[in-house]
Amino acid sequence: MPGLEQDSRLPHELVYTCTDCGAINEPILVEFPARLGGAKYIRRRCQCMLRKNIEAVERAKNFERTQRYERYFSFSTLGKRFSSKSFENFKASKETAAALRKTKEFVNKIIKATSSDEERAQGVILIGPVGTGKSHLAAAAFNKLKESKACIFVNVPELLERIRASYSSKSNEREDDIVNAVKQCDVLILDDLGSERHKGDDDWATEKLFTIVDFRYRNMRPIFCTTNCQPNSLEDKIGPRIMSRLREICDLTPCLGEDYRYRCVFERRA
Repeated sequence: MPGLEQDSRLPHELVYTCTDCGAINEPILVEFPARLGGAKYIRRRCQCMLRKNIEAVERAKNFERTQRYERYFSFSTLGKRFSSKSFENFKASKETAAALRKTKEFVNKIIKATSSDEERAQGVILIGPVGTGKSHLAAAAFNKLKESKACIFVNVPELLERIRASYSSKSNEREDDIVNAVKQCDVLILDDLGSERHKGDDDWATEKLFTIVDFRYRNMRPIFCTTNCQPNSLEDKIGPRIMSRLREICDLTPCLGEDYRYRCVFERRA
């Protein structure tokens, strides 16, 4: 029985003062079956010992969780430029307001989830021309989520190149390690989807992306994407099998407006 220690001594002999916290611990009477001797007084373990055991378990869990998160983070390609991006320093406009709101909703739902089912939030695809702040919002989502989730942020062309590089005998990485990480992490953020080269629905790049997206689709793991392509042209690039799955599990959200990078530079110089 957790926290208890059976003893044959008399009740008053089982009273003791804890040498660690000074608490006086009284024995308790426990009803055992007749074949085990019936009711007996049991020496109680001090609560401070139980707390230490619980704390030790929590420390072990936290260490394992931290190691797991760091292992996933090592697959991210965020870069120094986006490491400081947040919702607070995003310069929103009327054209990007919907994208900002949808990204925040995505992040908040995952953070506030109280069960694994609730955590499987509907994904998001931010769609818009070059320079409207899509990558900033994706990086802001990553920087917020990484505090409590195993999250990976990857530029899609870089991800595919990294997988290709793993085929070299000189590589320190294995394809399975990279692919399994982006499949199984809590949240996957794919930046610049559609800018990679595809040769058709059955080429290598399409098949690799399909393997990743299909696994997350079947296992209800959230995906957040950014793309410069409109939905129809994105489907032409990544193929109908991938696009069909993304349409079902992601909200397609416009992120429009003038060049965000140019506007930021202009405002700094003004």
